[in-house]
Amino acid sequence: MKKIVVRDKILERGQANSSYIYLCNDTDYSSLEYFLRDYNYKLALEKIFGEEINSELLEDSSLYELYKLALESQQDNDYFKILYKISDEFAVHLTENIYLYHLIPKKGEIYSSITPWFYADSKKYFGDTWWENDSVIINDLINHSVVEFLEKYKGY
Repeated sequence: MKKIVVRDKILERGQANSSYIYLCNDTDYSSLEYFLRDYNYKLALEKIFGEEINSELLEDSSLYELYKLALESQQDNDYFKILYKISDEFAVHLTENIYLYHLIPKKGEIYSSITPWFYADSKKYFGDTWWENDSVIINDLINHSVVEFLEKYKGY
């Protein structure tokens, strides 16, 4: 199962899309390159995702350094979590607890390609990992009904 890096900041549903439309003011950008000719990363992240970064270039920001740290170490930090991607829309975070995240999909929208990490618009507690390993939990999440999963992992 593929692991992804997700920003530990839950956005409101539709926030990124609505903010992008408002920022662009009816301009239809065909690529991220064209979008970034009018807006730098600092402004884009602030207006679309509510982020404050300390550089106009994403790669020079401290937030990007924290992303790289999580990506390279495959360890959570205060800003980013390592999740298993279950589908285009869902990922699961496994520690002592199980959290199901609804991802903002990275499908063709310019705003979804601004950052190399994912954002989520919901996070739900689904239970405790107990003694099970990650692969068993993921298999159960995919193959059990919601009720069966919640019963097994005490997600109530």
